[in-house]
Amino acid sequence: MYKHSLIFTLVLFVSANSFAEIIHIATGEYPPLTSESLDHGGYINRIVSSAFALSNIEVKYHYMPWKRALETTRIGQFQASSFWGDSKKRHKDFIHSDVIDKIHFIFFYRTQNKNFTWNTLNDLQHYKIGATRGYTYTEAFWSLKNKDQFRISIANDDTENLKRLIKGQIDIFPISKLTGMFLLSKNFTKDEAAKVSLYPKALSQGKNLLLFSKLSPGNEVLVEKFNQGLKILKEQNKLALFRQELVGSE
Repeated sequence: MYKHSLIFTLVLFVSANSFAEIIHIATGEYPPLTSESLDHGGYINRIVSSAFALSNIEVKYHYMPWKRALETTRIGQFQASSFWGDSKKRHKDFIHSDVIDKIHFIFFYRTQNKNFTWNTLNDLQHYKIGATRGYTYTEAFWSLKNKDQFRISIANDDTENLKRLIKGQIDIFPISKLTGMFLLSKNFTKDEAAKVSLYPKALSQGKNLLLFSKLSPGNEVLVEKFNQGLKILKEQNKLALFRQELVGSE
């Protein structure tokens, strides 16, 4: 443990010019977890950069819409993409890292709907559901949409979905608790935010990770280095520290 702590401390003090290698990662806006406007690129991207730094690798982030981030990484334009939920259909094209952290999606709903509850996805069929373009959610979630058993309306970003929720254009919207509370506090008045409540039951298992393109040479080695660095960060409880520094303790 002492050895790992020493390594981490030394890496934090190296200059950017001393990195032996650079990895290019496609990502998107999902504050406070990933964002070009936040220190360290947000909570998740800070973890990613810190894990690679332990192997003397610098991360260059390229921000874009999530759907584009996934596709450009798939074809090898970028080496990896941060961050995604685990999906079986993507194992054909991507090497999956170890789980970075468990970020669960829950449903935010209109406060006036005091009786909102759900146990299985079938309980949601009579609600107007908002979703954000390019997001994973769960395979079962999208399967019900494809079968026309869900009334899902897709928007380009989470803030737009929260606006629609407040206006009553949708009834419920899946989003991480951290992100939902962050966006409500940054983009809406207290009266507007009061129109939104959250239901604690998780929609997804929250297994969030890096996707490495199978078409990018050397990615088998890079994913191993990332996983090693991530393990050290977890052993040192750095993830809890990063989260607290960004948004405060929950």
